Amino acid sequence: MIVWSALKRLFEARPVAFGILICGVVFLAEVASLFVLHGESVAALKDNIRHSLTRIARVASSVVDADLHASFNDPAQEKSPEYERAIAPLRHLQESDEDIAFVYTCVLKDGKVYFILDPTEEGDSDEDGVDDKSHIMDEYPEAAPQLIAALEKGVSTADPEPVSDRWGTFISGYAPLRDSKGVLIGIVGIDLTADKYVERLALIQSALMLGILVAGLLALLTGIVAAMVKRTALREKAEANQRDEENKREISNALARLEMAYSVVDFARQRFVQLFEGLPVPCLTFDSEYRVFEFNQQAAAAFGLSASRSLERPIYEVFGGESFANSERKALSGVLKGKSFSDREWSFKRRTYILSGHPLTSPEGEITGGILAAVEVTRQKAAEDRVKVQLRELDQAHRALSQANQDLIGANRKLEALATIDPLTGLANLRAFYARLQELIDGAYRGETFSLIMTDIDHFKAFNDKRGHLAGDRVLIDVGNVLQQCLRSPDMLARYGGEEFCALLRGVSLETAKRIADRMRETVESMGSECGAVTASFGVCEWSPELSTPESLVNSADEALYRAKQEGRNRVVLASRGPKRAA
Repeated sequence: MIVWSALKRLFEARPVAFGILICGVVFLAEVASLFVLHGESVAALKDNIRHSLTRIARVASSVVDADLHASFNDPAQEKSPEYERAIAPLRHLQESDEDIAFVYTCVLKDGKVYFILDPTEEGDSDEDGVDDKSHIMDEYPEAAPQLIAALEKGVSTADPEPVSDRWGTFISGYAPLRDSKGVLIGIVGIDLTADKYVERLALIQSALMLGILVAGLLALLTGIVAAMVKRTALREKAEANQRDEENKREISNALARLEMAYSVVDFARQRFVQLFEGLPVPCLTFDSEYRVFEFNQQAAAAFGLSASRSLERPIYEVFGGESFANSERKALSGVLKGKSFSDREWSFKRRTYILSGHPLTSPEGEITGGILAAVEVTRQKAAEDRVKVQLRELDQAHRALSQANQDLIGANRKLEALATIDPLTGLANLRAFYARLQELIDGAYRGETFSLIMTDIDHFKAFNDKRGHLAGDRVLIDVGNVLQQCLRSPDMLARYGGEEFCALLRGVSLETAKRIADRMRETVESMGSECGAVTASFGVCEWSPELSTPESLVNSADEALYRAKQEGRNRVVLASRGPKRAA
């Protein structure tokens, strides 16, 4: 306690010591914050690097021909055209980003990891005594735990920290590689050199050092400012003490002047009577029993008051009980309790006044009555009433205009809906279909795939020729309804034209889309119709880098649909994985 008291007196009396204390506290707080931010930044950078490596690995996995990959099991195959074709996408990915050290694929056999594809050129470019390229079925005994986990579980992952092997130290990302049946056959690995990783961490470390330096400067500046403020406060405190002594002397003089003031109270009271009579508005006073005590000439003229009928009578009787309602009586009661009021509207003999009331006190401060003043505002009140009527009319016009705007907005929405909906089936039309297709293509470039199903009603012309166009329209409506029931809420079904429909399936692979198309085909076949049996043919394709435009996707699905027609109708045919090659 003694030490604390001594320190308190020291800091209060010594501005420099106080500034040093503030400087130290601010510096420690800023450094602590910087270390917290540094830790969060390092964690965020590591997560970002691992996420980027995993994403690149998934992209690499998507461009590898998994079925062709499964055929490689002999180093002699590295001279074959198939091997060159298999590593071409990986080589293109490796060359597209200078930060990528290696791109490769691995498989797991008999509990051991083996390399398969590696687009790296043969040789020892870094002169470390190790061939830069791995070959088919080269064993990889240094495989990281995350690589083995990706091979065993078929998940995308990345190393938490750099891992060393015979080629150097790297941080790597992995993605599963599956064949056309969805079977896990291996993984794709992406290596980033540890130098790049350490270089990015070093930037954060440099920022930390710079932040500590800036924190020191700010803390020093804060300490200097605190010392200056403390010095100013001490000076002002001394000045305040001096002013306090001066105020005491002034209070003593004020008491002497107060005694003189009592001598002029009587004179002031007389002066009040003179001023009361000279006020330009009606005024009257009343005592604690609400009896009229006095009134001026303006009040006598305005309210018809006379001494014989008004003085010493209750104010309610003078003006009539109807003129002073409960609200006015409560206001006068409040005046006798010391509560003034103003701007209170009051009507008397078809005239409108604004009342104000204030308490009257004795020299001892005791409330002895009140004074009431009235300002006539009859003309102003009439003008205000006219303005209120005009404002109500303006408000009604504004509401009518707002309703007209809402009606216009509703009409525009209906027009927009008509522009995107097929009028016969109620499904999305061609315009809405292509708008949604472009949205899904944009999303596919961010990693979310989708599939397209194109269907055509078999022998539809026969329905029209045999039953007429109204029956054909009924078939189109029924088929559209059953196809829509086979889809999820995020999917879109559109009438492409004539008897053709297109379905867009977000996040759905080609194999899943085929199962959905089979279900749609079976539903159409079993739905029944007044025109007899109805069947449909289906063509299915999935987005890929080779099918990246609306035209190529639609053409691919249309070609598959054409093959379904050629093979006998009432069937589902998958489009080829890439665009058709020229003969």
